[in-house]
Order: sequence, then structure tokens, then C-alpha cells
Amino acid sequence: MNPNSHEFETLVWKYLDKEMSAEEFSNFESLLTQDRELRKHYQRLVEIHQRIHVKATSEPEPILFPAPQESPSSSRSLSKWAAVAGIAACVAFLLVFTVSSTRSRDTNNVRYLALRDAVIRGSEIVPGDMASSRMVHLINGAVALEFPGKTKAVIEGPAFYQVLNDQSVMLSAGTVTVHHEGKPGNFKVVTPVGKIVDWGTKFGVSVGNGVTDSLVMTEVYEGEITYKHNQSEDLTITKGESLAIVGDHKQQIISKQLDGRSVSVRGTFELSSDNSGLKSKTNLALGKPVTSPSHYNRPKSGETFPPSALTDNRLNDTGAPWDWSFWLAEDRHSGEATIDLLDTYTISRVELQNTKNRHHVDRGMKTFVLEVSTDNAHFEEVLKGELAWIDPEVTGSFPIESFEFDAVQARYVRIRGVSHYSRGDRNHGGCGGLNEVRVFE
Repeated sequence: MNPNSHEFETLVWKYLDKEMSAEEFSNFESLLTQDRELRKHYQRLVEIHQRIHVKATSEPEPILFPAPQESPSSSRSLSKWAAVAGIAACVAFLLVFTVSSTRSRDTNNVRYLALRDAVIRGSEIVPGDMASSRMVHLINGAVALEFPGKTKAVIEGPAFYQVLNDQSVMLSAGTVTVHHEGKPGNFKVVTPVGKIVDWGTKFGVSVGNGVTDSLVMTEVYEGEITYKHNQSEDLTITKGESLAIVGDHKQQIISKQLDGRSVSVRGTFELSSDNSGLKSKTNLALGKPVTSPSHYNRPKSGETFPPSALTDNRLNDTGAPWDWSFWLAEDRHSGEATIDLLDTYTISRVELQNTKNRHHVDRGMKTFVLEVSTDNAHFEEVLKGELAWIDPEVTGSFPIESFEFDAVQARYVRIRGVSHYSRGDRNHGGCGGLNEVRVFE
């Protein structure tokens, strides 16, 4: 058996959590007896379990991450002895094991709202279950938690987290996105380097661990938060700001950049509007092929605006001749374009950015119809909408407008222009056009 297989790791977690049946124990014992690589992997998993157990049973702060104490000069001579001792300890531990099943008590009023492809070590959780107070290993996927104080948190794996009480969660590894609408200062995220207190906002936190230090990144999407560390003054972070904190509970380095780039924390999932499920925040249209019956094309002058520009993630009428960021239909046509998502998805929202044709300010989509299909032959209308005229004075970022509709299965997404913008002093009659189309679950 592959030592990294999910089946073997599941047996180890069940064994360590004392949730293994007699039949599973017999199989587990046989695997360890026969396979040296499995015994080595078992030892590594035991070490992880012990570290997490220490974190879960100690006070939330300080959280220590001790450095290894092995001497380089002795590692070679001790390696064979360590392997033999490890096997002996493993077998001895198995012989005295008593099969039992325990379940941690729920000591809070926090419940699971939704799960998405979630694999949780030693647990089978469904929406509506109350969260336990033990450390949880989310192997992959995502879970959404609802706290009583009008707080929702989406945690994405791989992650280790622990619900401490009705107002706080400890995140030892992984990513969490928090939306707090309750009493200001009433919710906090505890990390290996300090606490983050929410003052009525939306923010994200990501935690990673090295041998001796942890890296904690946080970004505020709305409102403000306070970062608290027992060795320094409180730090306020507001909308649009982000920080990276490297260190431990004693000393740390705080920066607004990481490797020369701005710090960003963006989760993959978000709760649906009715809180019934977790939806991917991935733009399904990014980089996907686009076709159109025709487009504005004057290759000699570089004035060419193909439909491929609709999914290239370039915005705001930028670019250069022969490589502009936006699509335009032919003169006097509102135009249409079809995106092939290359697979069938359940979609319920699109984002569109209009164009004004740079400094000319004489073109752009006005009203449109959104249609979807699974076979590129039979299309169903799901939305009628209207895009705003882009103010001629706007020189920075153009608005991105979002449109929601009832969830539907689709591979092909077609935007069909009904009317478009133009300028009366131009004799070409204007045309439809867009900078970007984004498609979401």
C-alpha cells in the first residue's frame, strides 16, 4: 500500500482518535507489521498528532513551535537505532491498545452551515451539526461555520482549526474568511503569532508554519480589524489594507509586502446567498475560448478588437495597437459573443465590465440578453440586463457590474447585445463592446 494513501492515513487517524473497530485494528496491525515504509509514515503522523494535541489542550496563547533538537553529528549513528526503536515502540503500543469509541462533547453553540468536498480526519460532519471544541484537521475541501454573534467563517483546507467558544476560533494552519455583522470587537481569530479582533467587517486570514516561525497573512475587505500581540501595541487594519506577520508569540516582523508583492488573502469558496452551500469564487470563464460572428477589425491601423479579449483578465480599455483589452462589434451592431467553459458547470452569476473605447468614448454595450446552453445548439435565456455608460471623466478603473440569476447548468454562455452606446457627433453609429466577462457558480 502507498504510505501516502488516504486509506492508510484514515486508519492512523482513527487509531489515534480511538475510533477504530476491531476489524480495522486487525488490518492496521497487519499493515504495520509487513511494511517498513508504512511504519515510517505512521511515526511521522504520530508526531503531527502529538503537536496538534499539545496545541489543542493548552491555553490559546502562547502557541509555541519548538525547533528540532537533533544534533547533526549524531544523526547518522542514531538513525538505525531510531528506526528499530520506532518499530518496537509502534508494535508495543499496538499490543496494549484497547479499542474504544469516543466523541468530543459540544461545548459551544457554533454549528456547521455547509461543507464543500470536505474531508475531516476522524469525523463525518453534515450541515447542521454542532462544532466540537477539539482541534479539527480539515484534510481538504471547505467548511462554513455559523457563530451565535452574527458571525460566519469559511475555513479552507488543508487546515487545523479549533472552535474555542461562541466568539473565537483558533487557526493553526489554513485559510479562513470571516464575515462579522454582530457586536464590534466580539469576535476574534487566534493565530500562532497573535489575535485578530473583528470590528464588524469582512476579512481573511491565512496561516502557514515553518520549523520555528509562522507566517500569518491578513487582508481586510470591508470595515476594520485590530491585530493584538502581547509584545507590541495594537495595530489597526482597515478596508483595502493587508499585512504579513512572520515570527512567533515572542517576536515577529510585520510587513505590507511579501517577496516584493502586496499581501493578498483570497479564499476559494464563499457562502451562497441563502447560506445553503459553498460556491467557488473561481472565474470559470478565465482564459476560455470565445467566438463571435464578427468583430471590429482594421488590421492596418492596429484597430482590431477580437472576442478573445473578453476572457483575458485585462481591464479598463488598456493595451496597445493590435493588442487591446476589449472586444468591439462591427459599426452599428450591438454584437454577440459565446464563451465555451470547456465543461458543464452550475452557474448563477456573471460580472461584466463595459468599454467606452478609450478616449473616443463612443461605443459600449447598453442592454443585453444572457443565454446558456449545454450543447451550443439550444440556448436558454436566463437574464436581461443593462450596463451603465462609462463617464468620460473616468480615467482609472471602470466599474464591474454583477448580475445574478437562478442556478443553471451550462457549458456555453452567450451574451447577445440588444442595444449599444454611441456619440451623436460620430457617423459610424457606435457599436456594442465589453472589456471582460466573468462567470461564477
